[in-house]
Amino acid sequence: MKSRKLSARLYLLILAGIISGSGPASAQQPCPPMHCQLIRAGEIEAIVGDGAGHRIRPGLWAMSSIKHQFSIFKNMSSGMLSGEFRGKANTVLEYVDDSTSVLKREPTDDYPVKARMVFRARSPYYLDTELTVCDAVDLVAARPQEGNERQVAINCYVNSPEDIRINFLSGGRWERFIPAVHAGPGSSIAPAYLKDSELEVWPQSDDPRFHWYKRYEKRFDEPFYYGRFGDMVLILVFDKPKWIRFYLSPSGGGESLIAGQDSPAWDYEWLIPRKDYQPNRDYLFRTCMIYKQFESDEDVIREVKKAQHDLGYETVESLKQR
Repeated sequence: MKSRKLSARLYLLILAGIISGSGPASAQQPCPPMHCQLIRAGEIEAIVGDGAGHRIRPGLWAMSSIKHQFSIFKNMSSGMLSGEFRGKANTVLEYVDDSTSVLKREPTDDYPVKARMVFRARSPYYLDTELTVCDAVDLVAARPQEGNERQVAINCYVNSPEDIRINFLSGGRWERFIPAVHAGPGSSIAPAYLKDSELEVWPQSDDPRFHWYKRYEKRFDEPFYYGRFGDMVLILVFDKPKWIRFYLSPSGGGESLIAGQDSPAWDYEWLIPRKDYQPNRDYLFRTCMIYKQFESDEDVIREVKKAQHDLGYETVESLKQR
């Protein structure tokens, strides 16, 4: 009984502080910045964070569903972690509404890029992202060691799936794959709808990125993949199919909650070719995440086509018609 009275008294003191803080004096105090926001729509909810205190993991700190109340992203790594914000001290979070949050940053001397990434939850189980980047200088010319393309990379560190493979269509059949080891053969996967001459040529380097020179022998037919979390499925659908690549690690997400396993990284990137790139121009990159109960591979295809239609994504079919 005594503890209940103490708790009640503490609650009243807090409430009194809130009420007393609502007067003219408190109105003059600056509102502290938001560093994370819960967004929610339909069956899903997610936490978007700016990485304050770490400056290393701005993105989706957590994501779950009422059908599966477990975060599918690592809370010390995050999902949808864009290289445009990772490790950038001036990344800030902007509240838009209860289902929409934004990460943004202005150009700096050490990274002269303006970037804005919108996270929007949409009923019943969609989370759309829109990343806009604009380089203040020619980064392709300034960084020849990174190749002849502008790389726009997204890390997706997922949390303890039982099956760490991704699933994608290759040659009209389902391919279920993850490299055997980090930086091993198959770490990079290219699209089947591009000619070899249209693919990037990685530069020679003493310190290459872990997926360079390790392209998987099979390629993806369509710009999407999916992974499983128990009876749930996470589908990622990508716009700008000509520029999209997958790159993977079986252990990039760190330790798994499943004994004897690691959590994978289901990463991807867009590569803007030199001929299509110029500084001081906005480039928009869009992804639709679909997190729902798994029904079948056929249902995955239906969801992919629906997302492409509803959001107006460029498709492989539209590329062929050019």
